[in-house]
Amino acid sequence: MREIVKTEGGEVRGVMQSGILQFRGIPYGKPPVGSRRFCLPEPFGPWEGVRDAGRRGPIPPQRASDLDLPMGPVLLPRSEDCLTLTVSTPSPGEELPVAVWFHGGANCYGGGDLEWYDGAKLAEKGHVVVVNVNFRLGPFGFFQYPGISEHNLSVEDQMLALRWIRRNIRAFGGDPGKVTLFGQSAGANAIVHILSRSDSRDLFGQVILQSPSLGRGNHLQEDAFAVGRSLVKNLGISGDEKEAVKEKLQFCSVDEILDAAEGIDTELLAKHQGMVFKPVMDSWHTPEETIQAAAAAAAERKVRIVIGTTKEEMNAFLTGRDEETVQKAAQIQQMRYELPARAFACLAAQKGCSVWKYRFDWKAGASRFGACHCLELPFVFGNLEAWDAPMLDGASREEMERLVSVIQEAWCGFFRYEVPKETEWPEYNGESCRIKCFDNEKNPVMKEADDIKASGGKE
Repeated sequence: MREIVKTEGGEVRGVMQSGILQFRGIPYGKPPVGSRRFCLPEPFGPWEGVRDAGRRGPIPPQRASDLDLPMGPVLLPRSEDCLTLTVSTPSPGEELPVAVWFHGGANCYGGGDLEWYDGAKLAEKGHVVVVNVNFRLGPFGFFQYPGISEHNLSVEDQMLALRWIRRNIRAFGGDPGKVTLFGQSAGANAIVHILSRSDSRDLFGQVILQSPSLGRGNHLQEDAFAVGRSLVKNLGISGDEKEAVKEKLQFCSVDEILDAAEGIDTELLAKHQGMVFKPVMDSWHTPEETIQAAAAAAAERKVRIVIGTTKEEMNAFLTGRDEETVQKAAQIQQMRYELPARAFACLAAQKGCSVWKYRFDWKAGASRFGACHCLELPFVFGNLEAWDAPMLDGASREEMERLVSVIQEAWCGFFRYEVPKETEWPEYNGESCRIKCFDNEKNPVMKEADDIKASGGKE
């Protein structure tokens, strides 16, 4: 099996891991540093010779996340020079389905090439090509300011990566006509945003949306500008001359920018439920409008969809367990995750898309986090050894490996454009409301909860 592959930019040398060839840190965009900070991404130019693609690239600059508590800390080096992707392939000589991963992290945390998300085991299990994408996060990916930055930079990074994949994935054994985007939380939201864009046509044909927080909606540009002005103010930059402000921004250190982002006005934090960095879309910024736009685009392109949530998403964020806190968390879960997911699934199915819906119920026996946000991730990728996560406390290796097999079989079958057996996982519609429940026991097909059925379909 050849370890050197030729891309449009030049040759890259990968490494073998358990029978899977991996090519890490392939640049798809020029480093967004210096004069390119807060600018649209540019394709990476050609290089001479063979580029070493044997080591993980840095993840985007970020601080600690509140999800470190259930998941464990993120430890990879960080750098603004992060517009890279990693390809895991079982066979460069074939033409295999492609699965592209967009990680979550509230648009501010995480990285595509973390050990948690290593694509080797998924590629081996499904005999598919897996691509992990790094993109700008937080203030570096979502800063907007009049006349300086007026684009969704993180989303534009993702679009540039998808275009690179379409042009180059054949060299790694992938079929550009069979691409599935799968993502979790903010990564799933990004996929919904991309799905709604007219220029994403032909870049993918299927999506898996894991715990999308569609209830958060998108920013109006005036909201993003307000966040941007707060950031600039916190950096001590004054004046109305745009070029002067832009130049000063380029000379700020990464830590200065992250510090300024942590000091965003409390009124803005409250207004946007703590998520001040997210995509802008004036024409469909509310959850309802976003769902309508995405479902219409999916139907027009006949996109196949898997969508689901965990049973206790909000447990990942709770610091207290008193009755009032738990009840409030349950309400937030419905409004942020469950009702919007059902509304999107219903509308997409109604418009003619094939949709499969799930709920992840399994929980580790000694974990106080229950079936929380992110809990399905170790089982999707199968990298159990990479997870030192409190949310897995009390689960035996045998128990977890059994669930890995179940989840990967379902996900990989979808990557290969297979149709699940009706008795095992029926298509979803707003009438029967049948969903797949992953409980690591019988993994039954069940009817969606009555409160979700009653409320989620309202448009």
